[in-house]
Amino acid sequence: MKKNVLALSIATALSFSAQAEIIISEYIEGGSYNKAIEIANTGSSALTLGGYALAKSQNGSGEWEISLPLDDVTIAANSVYVVIHKTANDAIKAAAGAVIDSSGVVNHNGNDPIALLKNGSVHDMVGVMGGEDFAKDITLVRRVYSPSAVYNPRQWETFAKDSSSDLGQLGAEGQELAELVVNESTIMALQGSSWSSPYTDPDNNKYVSDETFIVAGVVTAIQTEKLGNDLGVGFFIQDGNGDNDPLTSDGIFVIGNISGLTVGDKVAVTGKVKEDYGWTKIDSTLVEGLSRGSTLAATALRILPTDENFDFTLERHEGMFVAFDKQSDMHVTRSFSFDYGPYRNNLMVANKRVNQHPNQSNAPAVHQGELDSAAEKQTDDNQDRRVVIESFIKAGDGIIPWYPDFAKEGAAQKGSSDDYIRIGDVIDGLEGVISYSYNDYRFYVTNQATKETFLHQASDRSKAPVMQDGDLTIATFNVLNYFNSQLGGEPNPLDQNRGAESAEEFDRQASKIVTAIVAINADILGLMEIENNGFGESSAIIDLLNRLNANLDDTNQYSIAQPQTEDLTNGFVGSDAITSQIIFKASKVSLETVRIIKMPEQHATPVTVYIDGQSETESGDNYMRDAITPTFSIAGSDEKLTISVNHLKSKGSPCWEDYKLQEGKDPDKQGSCENLRVSAAYQLGETMKNIEGNKLIMGDLNSYANEDAIMVLTNRDNAPADYQLKAARNTYIGGPDGEGVELHGDAGAIMTESYGYANVIRDRHPESHSYSYNDEVGTLDYILASASLKDKIVDSMYWNINSSESSLFEYSTKYTGYLPKYDNAYRSSDHDPAIVVLNFADKSVTPIVPVVITPALPAKVDLPVDAPQEPAGAISGVAFNISLNLLDAAKTANADLIIGDIASVLVNDGVNTRAVRVSNTTQKVLTGADFEAGYIVFEIEGLAGGDYTIQNIITNSKGEQKFSAMPVYFSVQERAAPIATESSINGGSTGILSLFALLGLGFLRRKAIK
Repeated sequence: MKKNVLALSIATALSFSAQAEIIISEYIEGGSYNKAIEIANTGSSALTLGGYALAKSQNGSGEWEISLPLDDVTIAANSVYVVIHKTANDAIKAAAGAVIDSSGVVNHNGNDPIALLKNGSVHDMVGVMGGEDFAKDITLVRRVYSPSAVYNPRQWETFAKDSSSDLGQLGAEGQELAELVVNESTIMALQGSSWSSPYTDPDNNKYVSDETFIVAGVVTAIQTEKLGNDLGVGFFIQDGNGDNDPLTSDGIFVIGNISGLTVGDKVAVTGKVKEDYGWTKIDSTLVEGLSRGSTLAATALRILPTDENFDFTLERHEGMFVAFDKQSDMHVTRSFSFDYGPYRNNLMVANKRVNQHPNQSNAPAVHQGELDSAAEKQTDDNQDRRVVIESFIKAGDGIIPWYPDFAKEGAAQKGSSDDYIRIGDVIDGLEGVISYSYNDYRFYVTNQATKETFLHQASDRSKAPVMQDGDLTIATFNVLNYFNSQLGGEPNPLDQNRGAESAEEFDRQASKIVTAIVAINADILGLMEIENNGFGESSAIIDLLNRLNANLDDTNQYSIAQPQTEDLTNGFVGSDAITSQIIFKASKVSLETVRIIKMPEQHATPVTVYIDGQSETESGDNYMRDAITPTFSIAGSDEKLTISVNHLKSKGSPCWEDYKLQEGKDPDKQGSCENLRVSAAYQLGETMKNIEGNKLIMGDLNSYANEDAIMVLTNRDNAPADYQLKAARNTYIGGPDGEGVELHGDAGAIMTESYGYANVIRDRHPESHSYSYNDEVGTLDYILASASLKDKIVDSMYWNINSSESSLFEYSTKYTGYLPKYDNAYRSSDHDPAIVVLNFADKSVTPIVPVVITPALPAKVDLPVDAPQEPAGAISGVAFNISLNLLDAAKTANADLIIGDIASVLVNDGVNTRAVRVSNTTQKVLTGADFEAGYIVFEIEGLAGGDYTIQNIITNSKGEQKFSAMPVYFSVQERAAPIATESSINGGSTGILSLFALLGLGFLRRKAIK
């Protein structure tokens, strides 16, 4: 290979600087602390090492972190100076003149380069940067006595571990090793047309070629410092011409010296070809410059019809400078976040589609051996399609190095950012080089991305859910550990804080959640992961409700469905730090009752297993959160609707079966505790089937759409005939044996029947998702409907405001550095809201076509004697009437009242609070006769004794508020047992008054209005 003058000058710059007498002559990296470094003076006169230092680069980091000054050391002619570890073996300690190291330099491992520095610059060096094990458990003895700032293995002879016979003396002075045979070749020939280089044989444990090659290529990217354990110091080169064979890659990564290199340099590289855990590289001994200023265009990634899978498409491009454009069809499948493999932040993309969890569309299967199940094939296909988008440096908190404007607020963005990345985005315009590590192909970005790089297409944000209209909108929302006890709120049973760590974070968390809930505009909303600290004014649920209602008019105010005191545990829902809750609009539904369905708890004997060599014990005691289950009647309808809001046992912490039956592993990818979630599904199904009317089971069920718990509640149509749904052993309701009721004993149970609920979102949107973990999406959040609701479902969806977004947009500042934060709905949680719209056909209130002309009202209105404007003297169990004065209402309404408007009276048992146990809504559609009379009369069903709130509201036919009265507080007296007296027997005045009282017409009493 012919080199020009420029080439020779570059090669010189890359090779050495000369001080011929002083060299490193021996490097020992033996067992335990058998470590030593020998420095030689090969000259003819003694030398004092003024300005010299012995230095170590830990793990080949590229920096000389530890050094030992040698200024006071004098070495005689043709003599050596030996520095050893203080606990080295006796043979090493016996070396002539051995000196104990006091600096830590001679505590090296086989991937720690050692250098002689002269006035801070490398004079001589053994080893390579980047963390490569160049001398693990061996001894290296110098045979060519020429110092070099670039390590050249050809100058060294290798001896067995702990060899030290040459230590302390110069041996075989200047002995040249056998002449190296170098074969001229090409990058394409070294890469070959298969999965590994033809000069290696990984199947037979041959990972390094016997031959040494010299190849030429243009530098396309340079790695200046070690990144993790997979990308060492080195550079990528590519043949500028290629060989017109699409099966052979034109590029390769070179392990070697990068001094003086820049992108665009054409170089000649000498070294052996190496398969490094599936990544083909050149382990170079010499890098020589040929020319500068070459320019290569990135090769657009394309699939060949002959590619056996997308993995092989990537293998054909390994080491090459590649472009992902729109036609490459690469979809973001995990937004920028932490990757526990290489332990750094990165982004993942997949070819043609987003990766779906294998249990989302397939029955779970043990992942072992042959790919003989649909779930296993899905997992394999996901891995084949996956590419990890990487940076050359470890990204700092809140920074995407190749996307500097990520999350940046622009002048027109008003508290948000147009620079974001979402799952499903198509990449158009990223350039980089392809590597392989941790069983994945990796794409190291060489250019800078902008918002135009990510085509949102079908994945873009929306300000609110876009859905068809109906009578009732019902939704779920996981509020991501909404805790306020750490900021003065009431404590939870476990006295834990799982949420915000400061008032600023909490306010941001609340703002994001409120923004999202207002946009959803649900009439009934189930909440998960809210702090379980009661229902008082300092509770988390009241805090959230107050913030939410501050953004809503009276018609859309939310109330909390509070369970009866006797169903609570010391005022809490169960005993966990978090709970589920349900809030509702009293203008749309009436709350009839609130149940708590006790969920199964497991009490089995402890079990101990060995996991990764460590003894681990599972206590056998496992719990989950109880289900909040209110029943509502629909305003203006005879329909009833029972909704059970759930948060089933997490996939994260183990249960008895995970240790005893699965040895702490997860062979079917259901996560932990799938058997206990089956028990929960059984308990829910059995309890709910005894409740009449329409039913919804919803919330975070911690199961993908075809996992066991969902099959129990819906159907097992997608499972093999012999698939078993197994409930956990030793489960109880209400406490352990002796306290609670046994659900299933030592044998657990096999579920042979399903409960037939419809998965209303998946049925309409089979590819939808509500959660993202690693690079796979699926659904953990559900609205499951009873068969009675089948014809009442108008629309359903997951609003992907959370799972598709980067976790960097969450409220917390932990691990996000100085990234801007926004109060918008995006990434207000890690789960997406699930939403369903229902229509009830048997409306008892028939809408009237609105008459735009405002009807005349009387100049004066006299209300009926038996229907006062404000209730008083109400007796428990006795219905009573109240009136709404339309003349008074018209005076303060924000728009003209017309025929077809809807008047409502809302009654609940919450006084000075939004937490209620009973809420009753009565509606009437305004008619012409109502306007002629100037009032309407509502009949209120009999109430139990106690204090209540009543409020009148008028909306148009679309539910938009026109009028809202101030709430009035009143009392209902317990009905007194009749006392037999002479006057009552004879029909005297006492009897008449008692009769009036029973009719609700006597001794009217009213409390102050607030």
